[in-house]
Amino acid sequence: MKDFFIIGHRGAAGEKFENSMSGFKLALSLDIDAVELDIHQHNGELWVIHDHDLERLTGKPGLFTDVKQPSNIRLLNDEPVPTLKQVLDLFWGKMPINIEIKSFNTAALLLEVLSHYPVLEPNPHFPWILISSFDHRQILELRQMNSPWPISPLSTGFPIQVESMADAIKPYSWHMDDEYIDIDFIHQMNGLNIPTMVFTVNSKDRAKQLRDLGVMGIFTNFPSTMSNFD
Repeated sequence: MKDFFIIGHRGAAGEKFENSMSGFKLALSLDIDAVELDIHQHNGELWVIHDHDLERLTGKPGLFTDVKQPSNIRLLNDEPVPTLKQVLDLFWGKMPINIEIKSFNTAALLLEVLSHYPVLEPNPHFPWILISSFDHRQILELRQMNSPWPISPLSTGFPIQVESMADAIKPYSWHMDDEYIDIDFIHQMNGLNIPTMVFTVNSKDRAKQLRDLGVMGIFTNFPSTMSNFD
């Protein structure tokens, strides 16, 4: 078991356009442990995109849910928005993926999509699929549906009732914003046997500080730089 993981945030968001196939292909070529991406549900399909509002990612106004056919959307790098299936087809059995749920009522569809992929031998380092969300209701729903994949809540700020939540969710890890992480929280999580991972960390020095504090891994926009992390 490795003691510290490097995860490409939204593919390689600081090097290629975020959540794009070119970014995922770059991440797959690197010596990192996993890649992270975001999903939204739209008419029974899962799409890999972070924002609900399209302005930042496309330069055009509008909401993702209002677009009749998301495959017609062009990101600012002129690539289409990928489907989750396209990314899974690229990565399956080659590199682990952390899938972050961004839309409501998505957990069941995600498990259904994942169920169509071949069973993999367990990865001794990092789960092949790790499902996370700021929406702890969906994380709890995944646990209640006996998700075959590990789950991880995300938090900004300082979560309350951590022990009761952890008991109900039984998370693989807890993911925290670097702006709010502190030693006491890390120690509390370690005391509950729940590793912490931190987003978004783009400095090797900061990554080393977090590793020394007992953090299990980081999400970074610059996986090429971090791939030779020592």
